[in-house]
Amino acid sequence: MRSVGGRLPDRLRIGGGARAVVLRRCGGACERCGLEWPWALYLFRVDETGPAAAANLVAICAACSDGRAGAFAPLLSEPSLRERLREANNRRTGAARLTPARRRRLIAERGGCCQTCGISGAERQLDVHHLLGVLRGGDDSEANLMVLCFACHRHLQPCAAGCGRWARKPASVCRRCQVRTRLQDLYPTLSLEEIKARHPSLMA
Repeated sequence: MRSVGGRLPDRLRIGGGARAVVLRRCGGACERCGLEWPWALYLFRVDETGPAAAANLVAICAACSDGRAGAFAPLLSEPSLRERLREANNRRTGAARLTPARRRRLIAERGGCCQTCGISGAERQLDVHHLLGVLRGGDDSEANLMVLCFACHRHLQPCAAGCGRWARKPASVCRRCQVRTRLQDLYPTLSLEEIKARHPSLMA
């Protein structure tokens, strides 16, 4: 049985409707530190004397729950919840399902290294992650998958501008989009193509 904060869980009973509401609200991220790792998040009651309703629940990671008393439950206690979302996203786009075999093949095809820091899978565990998360409509297409080590995934999040790159937390947009916005502010009368022509290295 899994423990949080070094203790065995006192199971909190939560209805599927309340869990779905919290999932939409938090977007799969810890509501304290912003860690985007939905399967590593837990639901606690804000008011221990109140009901396990969505308005009285908070989704937090193991680190943020350390030392917190009270019953809790995994945010994604039912694997089928996230899988149903994934299947719906894949049906919408026609993407093939990300199976364990495909996951291993993708890691090998991309050099067996983290695509952000370059560390080898022999030195740090690698996994395949979604640029646009499943909870936000992301599918299992090759273009939406990236090989990351645990450390990089902990400190990165998809760029809020939707460019497909990664932003380093706590920033919500990547460095490239930050530069683009600053250049557009600097040259308000120029089109994006004209700005690119003037600063090709910055807009690459």
